[in-house]
Amino acid sequence: MTHRERFFATVKGLPTDRPACWLGLPVPSALPRLFEHFHVNSVDELRQVIDDDVYPIPVPYNNPPTNDIGCSLAFAKSGFGGAQDERTLTAPGFFEDMTDPSLVDSFPWPRPEDHIDPEECRRLAMAAPADRARMGIMWAAHFQDACSAFGMENALMTMMIAPEMFQAVINRITQFYLDCGKIFYEATKGYLDAVLIGNDFGSQTGLMVDPDSLRRYVFPGTKALIDQAKSYGLTVVHHSCGSIHPIVDDLFQLGVDAIHPIQAKAKDMNAEKLKADFAGHGCFFGGVDAQHLLVNGTPEQVAADVRRLKALFPTGLILSPSHEAILPDINPANVEALFKAVHEGTAPEPSTQDTMKRFGQVIAVQPGQIEEYKRLHANAWPGVLKMIKECNLQNYSIYFKDGYLFSYYEYVGTDYEADMAKMAADPETQRWWAVCKPLQKPLDTRAEGEWWADMEEVFHLD
Repeated sequence: MTHRERFFATVKGLPTDRPACWLGLPVPSALPRLFEHFHVNSVDELRQVIDDDVYPIPVPYNNPPTNDIGCSLAFAKSGFGGAQDERTLTAPGFFEDMTDPSLVDSFPWPRPEDHIDPEECRRLAMAAPADRARMGIMWAAHFQDACSAFGMENALMTMMIAPEMFQAVINRITQFYLDCGKIFYEATKGYLDAVLIGNDFGSQTGLMVDPDSLRRYVFPGTKALIDQAKSYGLTVVHHSCGSIHPIVDDLFQLGVDAIHPIQAKAKDMNAEKLKADFAGHGCFFGGVDAQHLLVNGTPEQVAADVRRLKALFPTGLILSPSHEAILPDINPANVEALFKAVHEGTAPEPSTQDTMKRFGQVIAVQPGQIEEYKRLHANAWPGVLKMIKECNLQNYSIYFKDGYLFSYYEYVGTDYEADMAKMAADPETQRWWAVCKPLQKPLDTRAEGEWWADMEEVFHLD
């Protein structure tokens, strides 16, 4: 199985060679120890070493000094509000003393188009490894931001005594994230498989707000954010730390595909209870305790816990630390033990170098048509690009010289004929070919059944 295939099979509860897994998002202060332990120089190299299945693509939100969409709405009255690991939801917020919904637009709401560059979104998504499940990190924490907008205590009081005001603010926050999502999803169309959104609804022992209030004031926005992602064909991973057992089914019914990060030590969030109460309802994501085990346990204890989780969830659980961030207090040896245990009992996957096949092809261009051909390919259709990726082609390039087009691509799948048949059967690809073929002139020397003529490789050096 490829990493991407394994991710989708795990999410759907289908049989896999092993459960899918994810490193998470190491914070900068954790990287030196991780790099030293694993003998790597970058997070991408670290992901290759541990061989996880999900590649995160954070929304590139330009708001110095944080450049973080999670810090895009600075509601704190006193100063900037801090980076992700510094900000608080409890500080007095912009709307602290307001109860009139008409004042919502008095806040200087940022314009997403001023902060999100579609070209940068597309560049990041296209650079992501095609064999991984590519997951956008959107967050879109409309509830947490609503708490920050007033200060948490004032926010929850406003929800009760001036509900119209709370609703107006959270609706406006939701719309901000929908506007961000439209830019990001449009730019990455065809290059994204999943998205992570979410809010922390739980504490260590229970929900921070009663389920009915969440259903009334918060979940309509959650549903809008989920529906938007689904309209782009994305798998939706919803994050919430804490004890959220009473609303697990709510989230699945809203359209969530996987709930992250399964805070193992929170009340009623142990894997056994989740399996007993929600088996078949949806996928879980996380589960390896990051509060105590990964910090204070031994590698042997970590490995034993991963084996326990694999026995409970041979599929339907993407194994990952029970917090999206790898913090500096986590022992890198325990991170290594986690992923070694995930891979136990799995036959080693052939490397891409061992399985990749290279193809060179050639075709002529009809006289006077090269500019039209270039114009089409400068704005290639997203559905066609998506199908190319889905059919396990990578590094696809086309060159032109003296009336001839030369194409090069690498195939990293396991059944080339089946993937080419899948591509040929795709209606969007068929429409694309119908536009492009009149501009091309196949070689008379091509083999029977070929349009582009396959070329013989005479030399290669890795």
